[in-house]
Amino acid sequence: MDRKYIESLLGESHMERQAFKNHISGQLNQSLEGLFNKILEMGGLVERQLEHLLTAVQNGDLALAKEVLQLDKVINREEIEIDRLCASVLARQQPAASDLRLIIMGIRIAIDLERMGDEAVKVAKLVIKMHAADMRCNVLPGYNGLIELVTGGHTMLQKVLDAFARLDLSGVRSVFADEESMDKVFKNAILELNSSFKVSDIDVELLLEMVNALRASERVTDHSENIAESIVYLVRGRDIRQMDSEKLSEFLQQVETED
Repeated sequence: MDRKYIESLLGESHMERQAFKNHISGQLNQSLEGLFNKILEMGGLVERQLEHLLTAVQNGDLALAKEVLQLDKVINREEIEIDRLCASVLARQQPAASDLRLIIMGIRIAIDLERMGDEAVKVAKLVIKMHAADMRCNVLPGYNGLIELVTGGHTMLQKVLDAFARLDLSGVRSVFADEESMDKVFKNAILELNSSFKVSDIDVELLLEMVNALRASERVTDHSENIAESIVYLVRGRDIRQMDSEKLSEFLQQVETED
């Protein structure tokens, strides 16, 4: 997601975010706008990182795998900057309740984005090690599951970034359904991989790297779900983390109906 796309989302979401601006000072308004933009920029970097990662795994592209590692350094700096912005607003001003939610959720979302970047690095290291062994990732058991997980994580991230940009929960419900689906993909891929340890002639270290890559890619989807939960809290002030699946489904369905 490049800067032009980020700017287009911010423009489209102006009306939805107006409620966060009506009652606050121009200075605080500017600070919150900067925080909002910075979170979207950080999300755009992680999205690009996952795009590179998917191509790297599919094609055994060493250059893109290394680019994933380089992007992670930038993402780490972005998280530090978001922390600084949040601390500055809290220290110098007195944000109202809804604005305080944005600050708190901004910190939480930034943490999840940073951890997604860390998990992407773990998958990229599989590509780097496979390249060193003069092999492609597609020879490893669990490969199809890995591709599906990375693709799913990228799609889920796109959905939550769009929901955040618009402060609109209409697409959030599908993120939780996607996460359940990705859990099944992960379990099946691990089963396939585990059954190969005794019969495969592939180096055990590479098989273990695939285990790490599968776990990392599944955690990316977990963090996307976490971001979805943060957005629900930001928009509705409702903490849904402890809801069981039935209550969560009912709540999200009600939200969709109201919106």
